[in-house]
Formats: sequence, structure tokens, C-alpha cells
Amino acid sequence: MSSKQEPLIINNWEQGIADSPHKGFGLFKNADIESIPGSVKVQKKPGSIFHSITTQTFTAAVTDICTASGSVESTGANFNGAAVYFTTTGTLPAGLSINTVYFLYKVSSSTFKVYSTYKGSAGSGVGGATGLIDITDTGTGTHTMTQVAIGLVRHIVKDPGTSTYYLSTSNGRTWFKPSGERAYLLHNSAIDTGSTSVTNGSGRGLAISSFSSTTQTFLFVFRNQVIDSIDVNDTTAIEALAWQNGWGFDMHAGLGSSNSHYAIEAQDAAIYYCDDRFIGSIIEKVDQVFSNTNAATYTHNPSALDLPPGEIAECLAELGTNLLIGGKTFNKIYPWDRVSDSFTLAIGVPENNIQRMVNIGGTVYIAAGSWGNIYITQGSYVKPFKKLPFYVTNNGPDISTNPVTWGDMKSMNGTILVGASSITTGNAGIWRIWPDGRMVIDNQPSTGSANVTAIYAEGTFYYFGYDGGADSFNSIQYSTSLYDNYETVIQSALYKVATSIEKGAFSHLEVLLDQIATAGNVRISYRTNLSASFTTIATYTMDSTNFLFSTPDIGLIDIENIQIQVEMNDGASSGADNRLNEVRLLP
Repeated sequence: MSSKQEPLIINNWEQGIADSPHKGFGLFKNADIESIPGSVKVQKKPGSIFHSITTQTFTAAVTDICTASGSVESTGANFNGAAVYFTTTGTLPAGLSINTVYFLYKVSSSTFKVYSTYKGSAGSGVGGATGLIDITDTGTGTHTMTQVAIGLVRHIVKDPGTSTYYLSTSNGRTWFKPSGERAYLLHNSAIDTGSTSVTNGSGRGLAISSFSSTTQTFLFVFRNQVIDSIDVNDTTAIEALAWQNGWGFDMHAGLGSSNSHYAIEAQDAAIYYCDDRFIGSIIEKVDQVFSNTNAATYTHNPSALDLPPGEIAECLAELGTNLLIGGKTFNKIYPWDRVSDSFTLAIGVPENNIQRMVNIGGTVYIAAGSWGNIYITQGSYVKPFKKLPFYVTNNGPDISTNPVTWGDMKSMNGTILVGASSITTGNAGIWRIWPDGRMVIDNQPSTGSANVTAIYAEGTFYYFGYDGGADSFNSIQYSTSLYDNYETVIQSALYKVATSIEKGAFSHLEVLLDQIATAGNVRISYRTNLSASFTTIATYTMDSTNFLFSTPDIGLIDIENIQIQVEMNDGASSGADNRLNEVRLLP
């Protein structure tokens, strides 16, 4: 053993993930490094904003009450307003139809009534007569209830006037989430007639604006080839509001197109959207108040700007008076002043397929390509900013093409939130990146590691969508705990602590909290090379008494290199406040 063996103390948590474990921390996942400077704590665990209706067989009675074979809502939550459809091996009970969207009203955990409208089952006057299905016989055969598929959530917007969130999904449906409630299907009976996708719909764009109106708020839902519009100002009567289907019908993308219709409400109060190689605009006319039923109040120009032939407009961002258009084909960003017939000098990006851009303090951050590279521009040229470390996105032995698939990208409190999936199992989710380059995997879907394809961020909290659902990261409103089951994971640098001739040893482990915690656990493991599995040294349970935990005689001998893994959970509430200050390995 080396006579010069020094203690190994890990306490520089604020550094976040380094470019490699040879440069610093190898991994930070579901960990909060910002709230308590100098310490790291368990991150809030997001919870689903959607119902989770289990597929159930059921029987029906002429009392209008149906009985499922098990619990209807898998989480035990109130399932009022959940959208479902029914199938059968014989004939459905009279009053119910095949391939029709219905809404549930909870009688008990396994019994329910069926409504034709969301408001009848979940709105004011819950369980009232409006829309109640009158069941007059029990039918024949075996009946099955299935939740209407959510699909991949592509976009999330918020109506600031009502604090209602709207989500568009890959199967062409639109969902809305009133403040403090779950997400419900914003049923469009003209196109959304059953259990399958809507006509000509893949949820490629979503925008919301009141323009100058004080009494109306317009939601624009982009399908493959058309735009649907609805005034959503009065959420108490949302089902009675009239959809304007095919409101914007003269779009360039073809039927069945998968092209982006990424849309924004810009600073000039106009809505701009991507459409094949064109940028469309929706602008309220001067001295008019926008109405989606009165063409004299607006100008809808599907060809406000055209890009070079063969280019595909993928995403938009604002930079000063310019609108920046990210191209999918020719690795270009096209600046446009919003009034000229053409864009100005295009800005080259070193990779094709510009997926997302976001402006933070006059610097535009760009997620492009498939190698995890993020670039920046201030309007004249592009330069590299940060790369999602290869060690985290593809830690296998082989070099693989396309290791990163980008999701959505937004800003929150001066930092970047970007969704990404990776080849490495378990490391997909929302990455949070600070302007100084620090980064962590901030959160992952409540269903597990997956790409985050839609983000809405405001203040210190955010909503995010993925394939099959969406979560709230909002004071654990939809979750019962912080991350549990050791889902907060930190891997240190690979430290060189000795030489191959004079090996090192550690005999004692100490874990220091920055305050006494009432619940949670900390587990410390180690490995001596990056391809080995971690071996647990000790696990500590917070006991409301101690803030220093120690284990003597850990017996780590013949050590040349060592990497430490810290796994934490809380499992109670934010009041438990499991905060880690230092990990110490002593000779």
C-alpha cells in the first residue's frame, strides 16, 4: 500500500455530468444540484396527468351501472371523465355502440356509469343526467372496455387566461388539462369518431392565441394537411364549443405527410408554422378583432415564406426581429424578418436535421443531428456549445450510428430543457443544461426511461410528454413521493488513487448529510474500472437522528482506480429532505 494514500472526498456536486468519467462526474440522473448549493438531493418524481384505465371485461345492468372485472383506474385515482371505447364478442348492451368514444363516471373502484360527454361525467354536476347512456339490456357475449389511446405527445401549450393546458398527440387527438385536474379528451366528434386515429391527423403542430380579443382564445390544431380551430375561452362549456374543421385547408404538406407543423405565437402577435418548405402565418388584421368564423378579421397566408426546393421547415425560434427557421434537409437556419419576400443569408450548421431551437438571453441553442451535439448562434454564425457525453448516451463497446434522438427543447429559468433518447438503456429523458455547460438528466417519464417529445416550462416547474402519456413536474401534484427505489443515481469520476506498483486501500466510509433527514436511503457502491459492475459498500437509512453515517472496515484493498456510485431515494414527501453533502473514503 502507498504510504501517501490520501482520503477521497466527493462534494463538488454542482459540477454535473462531465464530458467523460476521466474528466469529472460520469452521471447525474434524477438529482437536484441547484436547490441547495453544495449539496445534492433527491429530485421530485413526476406523475402522470392522464388517467390510467386498465383494459377490463365488464357487465352492464339496466340500472345504467356497469361492473368491471377489476379496478378501473390502475392508480386508484378518481377516473371521472376518462375516455374509453367498448368491444364485444357478441352484442353490446343496448345503448352502447362499437367504435364510439364514451366517458366514465366513477361509482366505485370497479363500477361506473357511461356518458356521451366529458362534462356529463367529469364537469360541474358530476354524474348528472346530461349525456348519461340509458342501458336497456345486458347484451350478449363478453364485453371489454379499453382506454382511448393517448399516442405520442408532440406539443403542449397553455392558455394563460384559464391555466388550462392543451396537448396534441400522434394519433391526431387533442387533450386538455384544467388547473388541478387530470387530462381529458377534447372530443371532436366530426373527425374523432371512434377508437382509431382521426382523419388526416398526426398531431404535428399546436398553437394558442387570443390575438386582441378579451373574450375569446383560439386553439389551432394542425393535422397532416389541414388546421382545425376552436375557441376554448369558456372551458366550462368546452364540449358545446364549435370546432372549425379544416379551417386552414390550403396547406402544402400532403395527406399522410409526417412533416412538422411546429408553430409559435410570436412577439408580433402572429402565429407562424412550418409546412413543408414553407412558413405559414396567421395574422389579425389591423382594426379587427380575430374571429375564426370571420375571414375579414384575419389573414392566413400558407406561403408567407418559401425555403429552397427540397428543404423541409422543421422548427422555429425568434431572435430579435428575425424569425429563425430550422431546416431538416440542408443543415441551414434561415433568418427571416417576417415581412420580406425571402430570408436573408442562411446560417450553416455542422449537422443535418435541425430538430429544435430555443432562445435564452439572445443566444439561440440548437439541437441538431443524431450525435448529441448542441450548437449556439447569435444570428451570424454557428459554433459548438455542448455534447451529450458519449459515455452516457452510448456506453457499449461498439460505435453506433445515430446514438441520440432529440425530443423537444424549451427554456426554464435561464437553462435548457431538452428531451433525448439514447442507445444506453435507462438514460433517456429530460436533460437540463446550464449556459455554463453543466448538465444533468433532470427527470424521466413516470413510466420509465423514454424520450421527452413535448415540454411546457414555466417558472421552476414543467409539464412534459412522451409516447403514451404526459407528466407534471409540479410540486409532486400527481405523485406521492420524490424519487424512490434508488432512482437518483450519481457516478463519480474514475479516480486514479494509486499506481500499479503501489496500490491503495480504503478502510472507512463516511456519508455526511447537510441536515438530519426523516426518511430515505443512501447506497454507496464502487468499481475499479468502467466496464465492471458496481459492488455495494453500504446502505444507510435516514433515521431522524443522525446526519453522519459511517462504516468501518470496508476492506477496499489493492486499489489503483475507483469510481463511486451514489444511489438515493426519499420515498416520503419533500419534507423528508434527504440532502447529501459529502462522501468520504478514508485510508
